[in-house]
Amino acid sequence: MRTSTRLILLLTVMVSAVVAVTSFVSLRQREVALDTAMRNELRAHALTLQIALEENYGDGRITDAQRLIDRLRENTRIYGVVLFDQQARVVMLTNPLIPEEVRNPPELNRVLTTGQAVESVNHVNGQDVFSVIMPIRVGTGLRGAFEISQQVSSVKNDIARARRNWVVATLIIIFIIFGVVIVVMRRGLSHPIQELLGGAAALGQGDLDYRVIVPKGRNEFSQLAREFNRMADHLAAQRRAAARKAEERLALERDLRHSERLAMVGRLAAGVAHEMGVPLNVIDARAGQLLERPEAPLETRQRNLTIIRAQVERITRIVRQLLNLARSYNLRRQPVDLPSLISNTLEQIDAAATREGVEVELICSEQIVVDADPDFLGQVLLNVLVNGIHAMPSGGRLRIECAAAAAEKDARRFAAVRVSDTGVGITPEHLDHIFDPFYTTREVGHGTGLGLTVARRIVEEHGGWIEAANNAGGGATFTIYLPQPEELPGSLAAQPDQEKCVAQ
Repeated sequence: MRTSTRLILLLTVMVSAVVAVTSFVSLRQREVALDTAMRNELRAHALTLQIALEENYGDGRITDAQRLIDRLRENTRIYGVVLFDQQARVVMLTNPLIPEEVRNPPELNRVLTTGQAVESVNHVNGQDVFSVIMPIRVGTGLRGAFEISQQVSSVKNDIARARRNWVVATLIIIFIIFGVVIVVMRRGLSHPIQELLGGAAALGQGDLDYRVIVPKGRNEFSQLAREFNRMADHLAAQRRAAARKAEERLALERDLRHSERLAMVGRLAAGVAHEMGVPLNVIDARAGQLLERPEAPLETRQRNLTIIRAQVERITRIVRQLLNLARSYNLRRQPVDLPSLISNTLEQIDAAATREGVEVELICSEQIVVDADPDFLGQVLLNVLVNGIHAMPSGGRLRIECAAAAAEKDARRFAAVRVSDTGVGITPEHLDHIFDPFYTTREVGHGTGLGLTVARRIVEEHGGWIEAANNAGGGATFTIYLPQPEELPGSLAAQPDQEKCVAQ
């Protein structure tokens, strides 16, 4: 039910209740007034009749008393008049059909005995009759008494008529109040509320050009409508400003991306030129020697051709790495036991670690399963591990740790692989560019600078990320975050609590 409807009903009920109660109290007062007026009227008739009868009895004009009583018969509101003597016998009466209850009232003897007037209401022939019995005094003695009575039904008819009029008037007033309340509430409350609701719905749907109609006057709804329109103007202005800022930001982002692409192309071109320039220079020099000295010994010619072939293989390797960096990876994701994959990768670098005097330590305190392509993930681990070995040319310790649920992103858990070395670390100016293509701190001819770039690209394709940081005690740490499956597959067997392999 709408608020306006509830208010209409509530106001109608409250006002109608007040009107009904007020009218009812007024009706009750009128009923009491009618009853009192009837009694007072009959008392006045009785007092007038008492004075006239006492004068007639005192002067001996009894026949005048009969004429007076007969005249009272003409009053239709008088039910009857009965005149009694001292012995309570009926002497005169206005109507011979007056019932016995009126002719012999039980209160008559008390009036004749005490000389005091008595009033009573008796039920006669199914009707209530109000009677007044008064004594007739002549001098100091009682000559008799008389009873004058009136039917209460006449007053009850007046009361019933008043009640009917009250009901009709009350209903008419209630309907009038209901109509007035409906008109006032609809014009002053319902229509403004509906207008504001329509405006709120329009704003909620994004129509900031919608404006509500401001009611006339200076009431709360007109003020609210004006504030609503001002708010809509403000929101529209903010949207236009936001749209302008968004367009400017998009333009800046396009320019920035264009600049970044140009810078990337420049770095790639410089890197390709640098990495391929060295082997091309070697090829050119060796080929020149072959052309200048065709009569050179066979051993010399074979050595030059071997060097040329090695440099061609180096160029081929650079091109292959560039293609791997540019192409999209078709990952075949599956649950991978991370400690086992790390152990298998360590077997591939065991000889290199031994040759460089690097001690390798693997610590995994629990079984960890990640959602990854084992071949591509193995390539990432191999690149990071080899990079760690190359960072310790004089030997050192390469520590690999793995942990489950090391991070959480978008309500998904990520495992972590930390590869720490005890080398010289990464200088601050190199740390921000360590994953850039062709960025390397090694000597020319000892790496293309694409290994870590490819590793980061593969990790990001898996939905993870890789971080690099220097250790407090020296060396650097690379941390690889990989997504874990929602549930651990039951086919994977539990791994030992800790694996540790050391290569000297």
